[in-house]
Amino acid sequence: MTWRNGTVSRFIMAGRYRTHYIECGKGQSVILVHGGGPGASGEFGWYKNIDAIGQHGRAIAVDLIGFGLTDKPANIEYSYQTLVRHLADFIDALCLDRVHLAGNSMGAYVVAKYAVDYPDRVSKLLLVGSGTIATAMGLEMPVTPGLQRLVQYDGTRESLRAFLEQLMRHPEQITEEQLEKRYRHAQLPSVMDVQRSLLNYFRHKCREDPNHAQLFDLRHRLPRLTIPMLFVWGRYDIFAPLELAEKLQQLLPNAEFVFFEDSGHVVQHDEPERFNELAIRFFFG
Repeated sequence: MTWRNGTVSRFIMAGRYRTHYIECGKGQSVILVHGGGPGASGEFGWYKNIDAIGQHGRAIAVDLIGFGLTDKPANIEYSYQTLVRHLADFIDALCLDRVHLAGNSMGAYVVAKYAVDYPDRVSKLLLVGSGTIATAMGLEMPVTPGLQRLVQYDGTRESLRAFLEQLMRHPEQITEEQLEKRYRHAQLPSVMDVQRSLLNYFRHKCREDPNHAQLFDLRHRLPRLTIPMLFVWGRYDIFAPLELAEKLQQLLPNAEFVFFEDSGHVVQHDEPERFNELAIRFFFG
């Protein structure tokens, strides 16, 4: 990817795991957490946003454990709490006392769960289109076309393209360079194992195992969060459909909701200029 504002690529040890991230700018830290799917990473999640946010603060897009260029250990269970613990270790490794957080899809759940687990460490919370949060709030997640494409991913370039086209309202914006680089990331060792583990956790374990269900649940904690919380949702989201957002509004009176009229599941890619303006105003205004 090409950045305009001095964005750099770095590694750090977060707990026991070598963790990759990109960052830009100085000042108040905004941690950006990507969604799931093959080849996902901080870079692919936020490449249209990190420069803009980095002009007002320190924008940091992390590759969660099992994703991007971060370690993908084979001897652990990839639950959502595993991702939350890794995010906690990453923030500690950077010696950050208090941060702003933004997350998309699965990443939105990760930052929301971090915020309720560590409320004194988070100043503001921005959440982009998340069926995972809806499920954790007790809503039924339908089998959407986007989820079907994710389940059907078979490791080929063609199935990766089909999956990515479900994410965006305007898939024609996906360049061959972006597809090729994400495909290379998706071919790294253990990527498929991580995908299967997280899908199994989301579809079965967090619903059927009482211990995991209790750990995953947000129903009694997220509505009590007192920090500023903003949900951003695309009206053409076919991963987490609009009706989930409308139901979440009723469950989360402490959150503001903003709907983007020309976006799918990755609002920050479909309408990056409007998203960047909104994020900058929310975090730094």
